Amino acid sequence: MPRKATVTMADVARKAGVSVASVSNYLNNRPYMSESMRARIASAIDSLGYQINLSARNLRSGQTHLLKFVIPDLRQIYFAELAEDVLAAAHQRGYGVIVESTSNSRERELEAVRSMGQRAVDGLILSPLMMQPADAELLRGDYPLVVLGERLFDVPAPHVLIANRSGVREATEHLLRAGCRRIAVVGAAARGNTELSSRTIRTQGYRDALREAGVDFDPALMIVTEGWGSLDGLTAARRMIDDGLPFDAVLALNDLMAWGVMRGLRDNGIRVPEDVRVVGFDDLDESAYVSPSLTAVDPNRTEIARLAVESVVEQIESGRRAPAQTVEAPARLVCRESSPAVE
Repeated sequence: MPRKATVTMADVARKAGVSVASVSNYLNNRPYMSESMRARIASAIDSLGYQINLSARNLRSGQTHLLKFVIPDLRQIYFAELAEDVLAAAHQRGYGVIVESTSNSRERELEAVRSMGQRAVDGLILSPLMMQPADAELLRGDYPLVVLGERLFDVPAPHVLIANRSGVREATEHLLRAGCRRIAVVGAAARGNTELSSRTIRTQGYRDALREAGVDFDPALMIVTEGWGSLDGLTAARRMIDDGLPFDAVLALNDLMAWGVMRGLRDNGIRVPEDVRVVGFDDLDESAYVSPSLTAVDPNRTEIARLAVESVVEQIESGRRAPAQTVEAPARLVCRESSPAVE
């Protein structure tokens, strides 16, 4: 059986009635091309079954069309879901993604930064958890970079943030409108902790809402946990009940802790939301299906991923790193059974 001839760019150009250069510009997503020409080239590629030789294109351009996405722990559901969103956003731009978990290690975060000197990938999206503010100096360079999260500020690159403070403020205001006045915060920052983190920023959002509503702050309602997992939430709920702490709502600073809190309340015959309302933060996919379904702050992971990928790809295509700037993705409260919407 004769071997099928390989379709070339010249074949595509003849089929579309354009030059080979125009086909190359289309494949490399160059600007200044009419939509009608793009449509003709796309139709020709589809009808001929043209396959892009990525290895040859990358060799010519010096690009890998790969991004590196560095996260603290792939076992944390939030980061696993965010990684999926980054993969989807990158795919739309024609890029693959290498996802690297640092297992909450500062040294591995630093190694991921140092590896950019090898040019194995075209750009880095970094979500650090253990790096120190002084480490921001190590992020200087000309490679495309976007930083996520609250660990590092004043970085010499674009920085995409979760709306932690305003998101928690909205959740607290929701509970106050529902008549709650004894709102326990599970996963709160310890007194005197000024370290920049999701824990401290979200705790401040809670205090902002109380102050604006004229409600007294009670330090006893700040429930500090060792970690931010479901077991930590379960342990916190049991401790509050055993200590006889009066509370009419729980604001867990992530969904995993909220799931544990609801289990602890149920085990002790406390009904959610009839006796105690519960709100989380992250709006994980499974939060819509736990029982009762969880009201939670949606940090807009899809938008965070889109902003990060678009920024790093634009830096790659422009050939230079973008200047330092901070972009905050808008958050919103999603009301479900654990704390229904208040009219």
